[in-house]
Amino acid sequence: MTQPLTPKLAAREDVPQVLALLNGTFRTPTDEKTWEWYVYGNPFGATRVYLLVEKETQAPAGVFAYTPVPLRIGNVPIVASSGHHLCLRPAYQGGAAFMALSREALAGELAQGVRLALGVPNRRSHQPQKALLKWTDLCFLDCLYKLSPQTRAHSCFQMDCFTAEFDEFYARVTQKLDFCIEKNTAWMNWRFHERPGRPYTVYGIRQGAELAGYAVLKRWREPDGYTKAHILDLHACNDGSLAHLIAAAETYAADCHEINLWSAPGFPYRTVLEAAGFSSRETQRQPVIAKTLSGAPLVYPKGLGSVSYADADFLY
Repeated sequence: MTQPLTPKLAAREDVPQVLALLNGTFRTPTDEKTWEWYVYGNPFGATRVYLLVEKETQAPAGVFAYTPVPLRIGNVPIVASSGHHLCLRPAYQGGAAFMALSREALAGELAQGVRLALGVPNRRSHQPQKALLKWTDLCFLDCLYKLSPQTRAHSCFQMDCFTAEFDEFYARVTQKLDFCIEKNTAWMNWRFHERPGRPYTVYGIRQGAELAGYAVLKRWREPDGYTKAHILDLHACNDGSLAHLIAAAETYAADCHEINLWSAPGFPYRTVLEAAGFSSRETQRQPVIAKTLSGAPLVYPKGLGSVSYADADFLY
């Protein structure tokens, strides 16, 4: 039986009920420590969690979260956010509640000064978002993969944290990109070294005294036992440094069935990855959708671009 629904911006005291709804919906459960780390710890700003709650019980019937994701498009900073963890209780699934929750979230993001809303939808939500709310496809990410990775020699070192040199490195390595996510030392340490359980391994490579690249990796096991290593984030100043990082990633993944990563249109490292044996899995292209909330419509530019697993939510 359904009840009238009202919108609400979630507070910390709502976390247990929010997680009960999310964990009853999604295959991969989220614990309270991980949720609070992601929602409240981001140096770029707290995630805004929009709810539809039952008017009488105040129990959440729907959740839609938006996390700040500062962008740079054609060297112009863009205030953006990424939507994730969209779900409705079965009794409320359908057009009306979905539309109400989505519109409430987008209005909230606009009020926060967000110009571009982003989404990495699953197959179920991709077309409804486009048809009902006029989202558009910003780009499609190819999955580059390599089967049976092997141990390879490399000169990389394992990074226990990112230091202040990262900011200069990232500015240098992304100055050629026409589309990228803004990152800094504080964000990198929060995202990869402060997550509860610390599931990530980070490799760096130096050229002389300078940081010349990094790769972030994480293992994943499918329910059927198939194992993958994801390259969650990857940047390098030159092809030689990139080759060492790829070798380090393959060594990390040597006990997995495959290693993979996302490749955005204009991904500057794709040629070197393909030369190292990575191929595109045509059946696994991930759409990135967008909705311009103010100003002229924003589109994915021609030229070089980068979007990684780590730029989506913390599933990875």
